[in-house]
Amino acid sequence: MKRKSASRPTFFANVSAMAGGRVLSIVAQILILPIIARYLTTSEFGAVALAMGIVVLAQLLSDGGLGKSLVRRPDYIAEEWDSVFWLLAGIGTLLSAVLFMTAPLWEALFAMPGLTELIRVLSIIPMIQSLSAVFNAALERDDRFVLLGGLRIVSVILSLGAAIGLATNGFGAWSLVMQQIVLFTTLAIGAVIASPFRPQLRLRPKWLRGHLRFARDTVGTSLVFTLQRQAPIMMLGFVLGAGPLGLYSMALRLLRLPELGLAGPASQVVFVRMVRRSSDPAGIGALYLAALRLLALVIVPGMFCLAGFAPELIPLLLTDRWGNVALIFALAAPAFALESTTSMAGMAFLAAGQTTLRLRMATERAILQIATIAIAVPFGINAVAFALSLFAIIYTPRLWWYAGRIAPFSRKKALSAIAWPVLSGILIWLISAMLVSLLENQTAVFLFALAIGMTAIGWVLAALPQLSELRGAIALFRKDEGTVSQVKDST
Repeated sequence: MKRKSASRPTFFANVSAMAGGRVLSIVAQILILPIIARYLTTSEFGAVALAMGIVVLAQLLSDGGLGKSLVRRPDYIAEEWDSVFWLLAGIGTLLSAVLFMTAPLWEALFAMPGLTELIRVLSIIPMIQSLSAVFNAALERDDRFVLLGGLRIVSVILSLGAAIGLATNGFGAWSLVMQQIVLFTTLAIGAVIASPFRPQLRLRPKWLRGHLRFARDTVGTSLVFTLQRQAPIMMLGFVLGAGPLGLYSMALRLLRLPELGLAGPASQVVFVRMVRRSSDPAGIGALYLAALRLLALVIVPGMFCLAGFAPELIPLLLTDRWGNVALIFALAAPAFALESTTSMAGMAFLAAGQTTLRLRMATERAILQIATIAIAVPFGINAVAFALSLFAIIYTPRLWWYAGRIAPFSRKKALSAIAWPVLSGILIWLISAMLVSLLENQTAVFLFALAIGMTAIGWVLAALPQLSELRGAIALFRKDEGTVSQVKDST
């Protein structure tokens, strides 16, 4: 497998392809959520959310960061890639087997009938992911993000089609389970077909040592981040049961749209750019600051606007039984907007090879956040949503302190990068909430159109005070080659 010599797509072409695939996927999910929500109860949503929360703990180990480690290598050595592939194949198979066998224990712990069957069917996902990880790494290494974006579109369409078909025919929670199975299976098959990587049966320990050192901290960090993310789900399921957990799970699906649609795809592309400048800490810092500025502009005003329209939009889209999701969304929106915007710091740690420091930061953050959530859980799901936002705001300066140790950047400029979008977002939120109170009995289409218009106004208000900085950020990413330091001061 050789790295392609043809001219590579530009940064924005890659991000557009990946984000475009995710955005179309998100639009499809938004369109089918009202359908599924009418056929599933909040308890069924909660049961699947809990089952997936357990499976996710195994999913994070199925790759172990070894795919990212391969992408970091300057040269392709076939024996090395084969060795990583077979190691991951064994790990994924073992994880799936453990999940299958321990499923009854989870059902007993949470006293939730039917959880065993859900977990056992979902247990195949870690094995699927581990088998496709190296194929995906080869595509990322060759900058095949346009193809990956298209593959995601196809996978999501097929998985959502399966979910709708099963839900409308009375399969309940199983419609969501099969949605996940179809999604991951299609993604894996597509990656195997499209990737230039073809494994041979050989496993040499000497090629694994460096990757295992990288994976040690990466897996530890992923485990910590996953525990941090799954803590509210586990605690709510254990303390409040499947019904309230279902409401939180539905809100979570909506809250994660910016991360899945933009921050996630952008991080894949930015990571490759950061790796190419791994010997230039200031260059990595400049890329982080530029990504922070652009993500904040796009994500924050939109999230705040949707929070303002949520009390009217959500009952219209999902029926009245899901009406309480609106307040959960509004209370937690600042947390997810801020985390999506600042998430590129993780790519900076990986690109610089500072996985131990990243693990230390992630552990500290997880302990503090889980403690915050534990205090809030007895007061209900709304208190948990508010606690998440409060914690995200308080911890962001600490995150920047850690990131600045490996990739120097101006904290003042970072604060400015999110301050204008936040101020714009708050204004749009207040105006949106006022409009919702004045405009009663409107259609979902009208409210969506109005929300899009208000978001556009928010983007303009957030962009005007920082036009020169935004131009500098765009110019930086357009320089696929060359030295970042020449333009870093402009961001």
